[in-house]
Amino acid sequence: MPSLLPILLRLALVPAALAPGGVPFEKAARDFMAQHGLADKKAEEVEFETVLKGHFVRGQFGAFEVCFPVAALERRAADLRDCAAALLLAQEKLADWSKASGRDQKALRADLKTVSDWVKSWRVPALARAKDSAGKDLAAVMAASDTVAAASQRLAASLGKGEALGLARESPVSIRMVLLPTRREFVELACFVGMTNADDKAKYWVDGVADWATCWVQDIQVIALEYAAPNHQPDDYWSGESMNERDPTVMQQQVVQFSVQRLFEQLIGERVPAAFLGGMSMNLVIDQFGEISTRVDGDMRGRSAAARSVFVPGVRSDGFLAKNSAETRWREDRGRDRFLHVLRQSQKEGEGLDKPYKNRVAMFGVRSDAGGELSPVHAPFLLPESADTKPPAAAFQGDYAELQRAYKCAFVSWLSSKSAAAEKTSREKWAQFLERIGDPQQPAESVYAAVYEGAPLSDAEAGKDSLEGKFLIWLSKQK
Repeated sequence: MPSLLPILLRLALVPAALAPGGVPFEKAARDFMAQHGLADKKAEEVEFETVLKGHFVRGQFGAFEVCFPVAALERRAADLRDCAAALLLAQEKLADWSKASGRDQKALRADLKTVSDWVKSWRVPALARAKDSAGKDLAAVMAASDTVAAASQRLAASLGKGEALGLARESPVSIRMVLLPTRREFVELACFVGMTNADDKAKYWVDGVADWATCWVQDIQVIALEYAAPNHQPDDYWSGESMNERDPTVMQQQVVQFSVQRLFEQLIGERVPAAFLGGMSMNLVIDQFGEISTRVDGDMRGRSAAARSVFVPGVRSDGFLAKNSAETRWREDRGRDRFLHVLRQSQKEGEGLDKPYKNRVAMFGVRSDAGGELSPVHAPFLLPESADTKPPAAAFQGDYAELQRAYKCAFVSWLSSKSAAAEKTSREKWAQFLERIGDPQQPAESVYAAVYEGAPLSDAEAGKDSLEGKFLIWLSKQK
């Protein structure tokens, strides 16, 4: 032991400045600018559209415009193809929701098949060699036929107007996104955005940026296709981990969930609570992939390291983090049953926790981080975000966040398939609801009652005459 003392003393005297610091924001921003031929420019003078035209290839896939860095094509061309194919299939699944309305979907389905078959036919080696395609459209890069080009144009218009939801908006929306395959590319772009003005610097130049899954450049959503490496050093923003390491579709799931969530926001907007929109996007992912393993909401604290604080500018649900290294009880089945089993278990655990509370089916039990204690929480969970809610103590908030994630998914699943006596009737009503809730001429609060026999979405007690109350009664009868 005495021989170790000199070593320990020397370690104790190492200046704190030599310890790893946080993300070097300015260096990361300048590296981004240098890599994009902007070293002699001031960040505030740079138009992001110029960056996209000079260094990205773009493609239109239904309502979604996707930009991808040409420098990454050599290594990650397959990711671009897989994400494009997933976005098209998501819109096909979305059309399934309104199929029960009886509307003629033949033309829409034919165009979706034409463009989807074209994307699936892309030869990855050919796309990987397209380094000179900056500013070009993938229709030209991958030699789309006139038939494919025409179908693609029709899809952009029809799906952008909400045709898959039974809508017919006058002007189509276009959901713009940038997909960045590596952590370095993503963080350096975010740091560059932070350099453009003082307001953005306060939002983007935070150490949590090393773990973000998404950020924004004006109305363009930037999505990372890698998780941050678990337990990375504070200044290490380039170490990434494949989203598909354990599940071959998580990357596509994450891109689809982010994208359709934005589409719903554009087409339905403030007409339904944010939790309802989140439940819709989760259900669409499960419809498409059979499960949902995304890291977009719920308890996003890292479980193999200390909790990390994150802010995601421009996103309603702040706090998107990297992969959670340990599955909670809520994620063990990956939502294959729309979280019904674990949600019913939580409902059972809530029985008797708050004896004065009258609506017994509206009570759930959430577990502490240590796992040994239970705390009661009560519905409603679907009232607007401004409603007076009382979250549990800090030790229970992780499980509470997971409960809310599962709840919104299960509720939308029930409403779309189980809320009426027969599944066929439920799906017909769901299609009718989607069409009406997306019509700005119809007051949103009246749509629920018009479609669902006078029932409001919820009320202060999640009572039995509301849709949320009916869902809770139904859930209480599940095994």
